[in-house]
Amino acid sequence: MENIILISIAEDKLKDIIKEAVQDEFKRKREKEVMNFKETCEFLGISSSALNKWKAANKIPYNKMGKRLFFKKAELLAALKESNYRKLRELGYGRL
Repeated sequence: MENIILISIAEDKLKDIIKEAVQDEFKRKREKEVMNFKETCEFLGISSSALNKWKAANKIPYNKMGKRLFFKKAELLAALKESNYRKLRELGYGRL
């Protein structure tokens, strides 16, 4: 059985605590290290056919587990930096 502790806290303080927790969670999700195919397309702002072409031309690194493809964010950013991909600046990674 869990111990439940009730404390008195000001409404503004509680709002700040909740706001900070929500912001931390959003930040954590945005900084996802491994992305699936759809997430990678969204992250790069490209279509699925463009990602397939880049993958087939070995322009970007990817990992495969069974039939599923995974893309490591750090590897993608490094490969795109080498290719001077203009979208990096739009993604906020212009000074890598």
